[in-house]
Amino acid sequence: MQLYNTPFNTNKHLIYFFTFTLVLNWIFSLTPALLGITNTILGEIIFYLAYTSPAIVGLFFISTIYPQSAKQDFIYRYLSFKEIGIKWILLTILFFALTFITSLIIGNYFNVKTSDIDWRHIAVLRPSQIAYMLFESFILSILSQEAGWRGYAIDKLLVRFGFIGSSIILGFACGIWYLGSYFTPNQIPYNLAQYSLFDAFLFIPNIVLLNFIINFVYINTSRSILSAGLVHMTYYFFNVQLLLHYPIKLCVIAQYVQIIFSLIFLVYMISSNKFKQKVNSEIEQIKSDDFEFELDW
Repeated sequence: MQLYNTPFNTNKHLIYFFTFTLVLNWIFSLTPALLGITNTILGEIIFYLAYTSPAIVGLFFISTIYPQSAKQDFIYRYLSFKEIGIKWILLTILFFALTFITSLIIGNYFNVKTSDIDWRHIAVLRPSQIAYMLFESFILSILSQEAGWRGYAIDKLLVRFGFIGSSIILGFACGIWYLGSYFTPNQIPYNLAQYSLFDAFLFIPNIVLLNFIINFVYINTSRSILSAGLVHMTYYFFNVQLLLHYPIKLCVIAQYVQIIFSLIFLVYMISSNKFKQKVNSEIEQIKSDDFEFELDW
């Protein structure tokens, strides 16, 4: 295997990525709460700048460590639609739409007021509102996060810890990455904390399960960073953007629905021999790439 910049090709530099990403995010996301400006325009700008930390740190490592061939591979997997296919787009939309609709149905059963918002009516008469939410979902997922989470970190985790281990590690990092959201009004973790600390804590396992789903699509699309980003974006649109228009109790119900759906899907992932073979194939592909990192054990 051809190696490059060997001093950077160790586990401690993967730890650097997570450390810098988390610290940078927490500095920006906690600042508005500490200064008491969460409900101001300046506070919102500072808070949402925190979302860029995975991309900033990931792109820094990629630009300073990767050789040209690796950079080209990253750009291709980040921008190319070739590996995605209409199947994965439709399945992704179907999965998260089902979790959202199921949450509304259960919410109605428990007398949560959900009938005041008619999304079909809004889509027809105010399509710009839907377009804005989709654009914001794109900015806060594909553009600001996936260049780091999937673009830099996941392949190195897959080689070291396999699919299950890498998904748990990355999911936990993503979960605690949202620390500032627990102190910022009109954010899902904040809303959950208003209901109960237990439901607020469950947000982290829910994000871990979300990463299993994102990584499942990532593996099945030949490690397409764009496909992973589209899954992330779709989740954010249905389970964040739309949910924030409803009472806090529906956010709590939706989280349980997401966890149940994700656990069912996780059982399928773990039991599927076909998927196991695909995972092993992709890991071998990562190892065979000339520009991949050397393991330090």
